[in-house]
Amino acid sequence: MGLTTYTAIDPIVFSLTSAVRINRSRPDAGTQLQPGQLFLLHPSVGFAVNDRVTLSTGVQWTHRGAARRDGVLQGSDRTATDLVLGVGYGIARGNTLNAAFKLNASGRGGAEFRLNWLYTFERAARSGNLNRPATGG
Repeated sequence: MGLTTYTAIDPIVFSLTSAVRINRSRPDAGTQLQPGQLFLLHPSVGFAVNDRVTLSTGVQWTHRGAARRDGVLQGSDRTATDLVLGVGYGIARGNTLNAAFKLNASGRGGAEFRLNWLYTFERAARSGNLNRPATGG
């Protein structure tokens, strides 16, 4: 479960995302497994370059708790800090392409690249009824 809050001071947007994942205990190969919990904080700053391009940067701090098998600790808690750089581009009305690059700063190795496309259904958005089926045009 997560929550994002933001404030805009044109052309800058400050945001903070937090999330938590609570795992329930479950049977696994004849034992009882309790996976570790997860908590993350992701503050970021976005800059609207123009009406079509937005640049963003931020950090993401993640804490992953150790798992337990039959009450015995499996490993240890881990934390990681990542630098996140992104760009959003408004391709056309209702179409946005976002790219984000996450680079490890501490806690583990590696990097991650994400690319996603967002589409807004115009007819549903204009009518204010987002529960009604939309055709995209």
